[in-house]
Amino acid sequence: MHKKGETIIKKHKRLIISILIAINALFSFGLSFAFWASEVSGHSGSGIGTVPIGDWGIPIFTASEFYTFATKTDSALTDQYYLANDIDFTGFPWNYDASNYEVIFRGTLNGNGKKLINLTITNTSINTLYAYNGIFPRSQGSTIYKLTLENVNVVSNLTGSNQRSGLLIGEAQSGTTTLSDIKVINSTVQGTHTSGVGGLVGSVINSGTVVNLTNIKVQQLKVYNHQSSVGGLVGRVGTSGAEVHITDVDFIGEIHSNLAQNQNSASNAGGLIGQLVSGARLTVNRAIVEAIFENTFVTGANINQYSNRYLGGIIGSNGSTAANVSVTHAFYTGSLYTRLDARRNDIGTISGQGATAATVSNSFHSFVAYRNIGGAITYTNVTPTGQMAQLVNATALPTQSWWNTFYLNFTSNPLWLQNGTGRPYLNL
Repeated sequence: MHKKGETIIKKHKRLIISILIAINALFSFGLSFAFWASEVSGHSGSGIGTVPIGDWGIPIFTASEFYTFATKTDSALTDQYYLANDIDFTGFPWNYDASNYEVIFRGTLNGNGKKLINLTITNTSINTLYAYNGIFPRSQGSTIYKLTLENVNVVSNLTGSNQRSGLLIGEAQSGTTTLSDIKVINSTVQGTHTSGVGGLVGSVINSGTVVNLTNIKVQQLKVYNHQSSVGGLVGRVGTSGAEVHITDVDFIGEIHSNLAQNQNSASNAGGLIGQLVSGARLTVNRAIVEAIFENTFVTGANINQYSNRYLGGIIGSNGSTAANVSVTHAFYTGSLYTRLDARRNDIGTISGQGATAATVSNSFHSFVAYRNIGGAITYTNVTPTGQMAQLVNATALPTQSWWNTFYLNFTSNPLWLQNGTGRPYLNL
């Protein structure tokens, strides 16, 4: 009996010790977690933290913190930031001043599946120091991914003449800039320069500069250039040897070039790319583009409704060669309705200028509106001077069975699905 009692007491002691050890471990973990959480959430709201959290980098919580990050002038390739939550800029004044000219983003922004919402960046100056408009005025080798832009607007002073604009980047100047898993909803961008205005990137310059755009979904984006060279994603690739590579894009939007009403003026407006100069390089693979080349959101004196000549479903004006430009597995629908019927033929469902300037495979168009002589809308093919994709149906979108076959080219990327009509859409 005595030995049995001792055994019971020992068991109780072991149990008590185990409980105390567990309590101590939980207490220590709590202190560690509290310290970690304070490091993550300890932000003043007027600046930005400097403590990286593992491989994620530095967290951004507020509109003020994001502004501080996006306008810093000492960005490095090693910079890593991420959005800790959705950021609503309602009421936040994004001050655009001369220091923005010096802003070059070189680091990495992980959107972390979050949104930038209700942001307006307004440039009221006509000074050349304000030449680059966008969340990041210029990029040199930056990476931005897993980000949604909703009701984001880049606004330019239309009396100026030197403003390249893009929602994310005004101009990509060197290195490799990569934008991936980007979603744009109900947003606008405008600029005033022939160097380019684009939905995401205004201008790409310098030989060796590479811009990669992958998994891009655009819904109701309006892109406006008071001059020429305007594209749904990129305004102008303006240097021989500069490159843009586009893979997996689902685009719905409006593109407009507001040139003076002169039949010889070239809008160079494209569903994805406004203009490619000689020697520039472009690849497009798996793209669905629904674009009209009209203006429904900028009003005022001398503001036109329709773009002028050289309108292209994919590329506005292609000055490069078939060896440098390829379009594969693409589909276009929308309108190539020119301002003047005298230039109604200067269009193409691949490119508005450059009838043989791209290598095209498995690319199609349907239900495209053109301007007839006399000004009427017609869905009957004109005699285009640009490059055309293959016609599926002139007066309607494809049937579901046709879409089913075309969709087989998209299945290697699981983000592509089909809607009720069969049209592929990017599930971002």
